[in-house]
Amino acid sequence: MAKFINRKSLKILEYDKILAQIANHTSSVIAKNTVLSIKPCVNLSEAQYLSELTEQANEILFDHLVAPTFAMDEMEDILDNASKFMTLSCAEILRVGRLLRTSRLVHNSIYKINSQSIEDIKALLNNLYIDNELENSIYESILGDNEVSDNASPALKSIRQSIKVCNDKIRQKLNSYMTSSDFSAYLQENLVTMRNNRYVVPVKSEYVRQVKGLVHDQSATGATVYIEPMAIVEMNNELRGLCAEENNEIGRILQYFSQKITYACENLKSSYESVAYIDSIFAKARYSQEIKGNKVELNDNGVVDIIEGRHPLIDKQKVVPVSISLGKDYNTLLITGPNTGGKTVSLKLVGILSLMALSGIFPPCSADSKLAVFENVFCDIGDEQNIEQSLSTFSSHMTNLIYICNHVTSNCLLLLDELGGGTDPIEGSALAISLIEFFKNKGCKTITSTHYSELKEYSLVTDGIASAGMDFDPMTFAPTYKLIMGHSSSSNALEIATALGLKKHIVENARGRLSKEKVAFDNVIKGAERSRRLAQEYEEKAKENFLLSEKLALEAKNSLEELNAQKQKLEEKMKKGAKDLLSDYLDKADELLEEIKEMVKQGDEQALFEARRLRKRLGDIKVEEQKPKREFTPIDGDIEVGDIVFIASLNNQGEVVGINQKKKDCQVKVGILTTTIKLSDCQKIVVEDKKDKVKVTVSKEFSNKAFSYEINLIGQRVDEALFNLDNYLSEAIMHNCSEIRVVHGKGTGILRKAVQDFLKTSPIVDSYRLGKYGEGESGVTIVTLK
Repeated sequence: MAKFINRKSLKILEYDKILAQIANHTSSVIAKNTVLSIKPCVNLSEAQYLSELTEQANEILFDHLVAPTFAMDEMEDILDNASKFMTLSCAEILRVGRLLRTSRLVHNSIYKINSQSIEDIKALLNNLYIDNELENSIYESILGDNEVSDNASPALKSIRQSIKVCNDKIRQKLNSYMTSSDFSAYLQENLVTMRNNRYVVPVKSEYVRQVKGLVHDQSATGATVYIEPMAIVEMNNELRGLCAEENNEIGRILQYFSQKITYACENLKSSYESVAYIDSIFAKARYSQEIKGNKVELNDNGVVDIIEGRHPLIDKQKVVPVSISLGKDYNTLLITGPNTGGKTVSLKLVGILSLMALSGIFPPCSADSKLAVFENVFCDIGDEQNIEQSLSTFSSHMTNLIYICNHVTSNCLLLLDELGGGTDPIEGSALAISLIEFFKNKGCKTITSTHYSELKEYSLVTDGIASAGMDFDPMTFAPTYKLIMGHSSSSNALEIATALGLKKHIVENARGRLSKEKVAFDNVIKGAERSRRLAQEYEEKAKENFLLSEKLALEAKNSLEELNAQKQKLEEKMKKGAKDLLSDYLDKADELLEEIKEMVKQGDEQALFEARRLRKRLGDIKVEEQKPKREFTPIDGDIEVGDIVFIASLNNQGEVVGINQKKKDCQVKVGILTTTIKLSDCQKIVVEDKKDKVKVTVSKEFSNKAFSYEINLIGQRVDEALFNLDNYLSEAIMHNCSEIRVVHGKGTGILRKAVQDFLKTSPIVDSYRLGKYGEGESGVTIVTLK
C-alpha cells in the first residue's frame, strides 16, 4: 500500500498551486515550508482528524473571533548552534525570546477559549514550550541585536557607571585645555574627537612640537594632526581597561543565556515546529473560508458525490459549479461533449477536491458532498509528448497507461482524458474499451472523457458504467460548462466548425462522408438532448408553479391566522367592556358591605349574612359577547299598541303594550319584561322571531324569578332601606328596566329625603320625581334609570 499519492498526479492536478495559495496565509518561513510539504493522506481516520483540526481552527477564527499570532524568526541554525554549546549573539538570543513569546501567546489565546469542540487543537498546545522566567529575562537583558541592558547584571551596571565617570573626567580635562588661551591657539578646531578608541584633539600641523602627547592620526591634507595629550593618556588607558571589562561581562552574560537555551534546546525545537504546524492548520482554515469551502463527509468505500463543486484555481466569478458522482451504483463514468466544453476541468475537479479533502483542506462544494479516501490517484491528462525520450503523444500516453495498469488496485481513482486518443480512431476506440473493461474488472473508480461514438454506445449497453455529458447551447453550440449526469453529448465538431466560420461547402462535404450509422447515432443523441431540455423546461415550470402555490397557501394561512387573532382580540375587548361595567356595581356593593359590618357590630349577624348573600348574587353576573346587530324588515306608519318594534338601543325587538303620546314614549314588552322606550328609538317591523336576546344575562337565580318594578321601603330603618334600594337598583339594571317605583310613604318625610339623597349620588340613576296623582303622590318616587 502506497504511503502517499504519486507525485505525477499531484503535479498534473496542480496540487502544488493550492498549497502555494495556502502558504500565503502563514506567518513564518517554517510554517510556509510546512504547508508546501503537505501530502494527502491515504488513511480514513487520519484524513478525518486533519479535517477536524481545520474545523476547530475555523471555529476559533470565525466563531470565537480569536486570531493567534504565529510570527517567528528562522530558528533552525540558532537552535543547531545552541545544541553544540556555542555562545549565541544578542540577535540570536533575542530571536529565542521572540519564539518563547509567540509560543506563550498562541497557547494562552487558544487555551482560554471555553469550548469542548476544540479539544484536538488544545492537545497540540501541550507541545509548546513556555518559560516565562527565561522569556522575561531575555527581554529585560537584551535591548537589541547589538545591545545589552545595564540591568543584565550588577557587575555590568557598575562597570558602565565607572566608564561614564571616566569619560566625564577625560572630557573635563580636555575642555580645560581648549579653554586655555595658550593651548587653544594650537588647535585646528575647538572640539574633542576619538581615534583608535582614544580621546584626541585636532592640532595644527605646524604646532605639533608645542603639544606634548601621542600622535594617532592626521588629516588627508596633512594640515591637522590628532594628538592624545600626555595628561589624559593614563585616563584613556583606564577607560580602555573598563571597556575591556565591559566586553568580558557582556560575553559572560551571553554565555549564561546560551547555556540556558542549550538546556532547553529540544523543547524549543519542539515548540518551534509545533507553532509552525498549528499555523499551517489555521492557514488551511483561512484559505477554506476564502474559497467558501465546506467540511464534507469522508469514506473509504470509494463513494464520490460532489454537489455544486467549483475548481479552486478558476476565477470565482467565472467558474461553473459541477455536480458529479461515482462509486455507488457504478464505478466507471464516461464524460462526453464538445472540445473546450469542460471535460478536462471536470476530471481535474474530482481529483483536486479529493486531494484537498485528504489534506484537511475544505473543498469548495456543498457540505452535503461526499469524498473518498483513495490508496492512490492516477492521472493521464493532457498532451504528454516527450521529445527527450523520442516518444510521440500516443506513445507517451501508453507509457503512462502501462504504469497505471501495473500499479492500480481496487482502491484507486483513475482520471483519464481522451482515452485511446492520438492514434487511429478505430484502433483507439477498441483499445479504450479494452482498458475500461480492465479497470472495471479491477474494481477501481474510473472517470474518462472521450469523443468516440463506440465508447458512448458501449457505456449505454454495459452495466456498471454511467455517462455524463457537457451541456451546450443548442442554437449556438457554445459550451455552458455544465455537466449533466446520465446524459451523452455529441462532439458537434461540424456545427462548431461552421459557427467558427469554416466555409459551408467544406462542412457539407465532411458531413456527406459520415457513415449512416454515425449520423443515426448522433441524431439519437441530439433527439435525446432535445427531449431532455423540453423535460427540464417542464420541470422548471412545475417547480415554479409549485413554489407559487406554496407561497399563496402560506399567505392565505397567515391571513386566516391574523383574522382569527383580530377576532379573538375583539371578543376579549367586548367581554372586558361588559365586565368593566359590572365591576363598578361590585365595588359599590363592597363599600356597602363595609358599612353593614359596622352596623353588625351594634346589631345582629343576620344583616351581615344577608349582605354577603347579595354580594355573591352580584358576583354571579355573567357577561356574554355582544350579539351582532339584528336584521329586520321595517314597516312605514305610526306605531300602535300591539305592533312589533325594533328597539335600536337594546338591539332587540318587542311588543308595544302602551303609548304615551304626550311624552313621546311607549311601554314595550321584551320577553317577560316591560320597559319604557322613546318612540324615536323604535321602528315598526314585520313580525319576526320574538325570542328575547339581550347583551347581558344574569345567573339562574335572577333569570328564574319574577321581577317587580316596584320596591316597598315602608317600615324600614333608613340604613336598611338604602341597602335594600341599592340592591334593588342593581337587579333592575340586570333586567333592563328603564323606570321603577320606590314606595317610601309620606310619614315624616325622613325616609323620602334619605331615598332621594341616595338617588342623587347613584351612577345608574338618570332622574327621579315624586309620584303624580294616581301614582302615589309624595309617598312614591318614580326613578328613571340610565
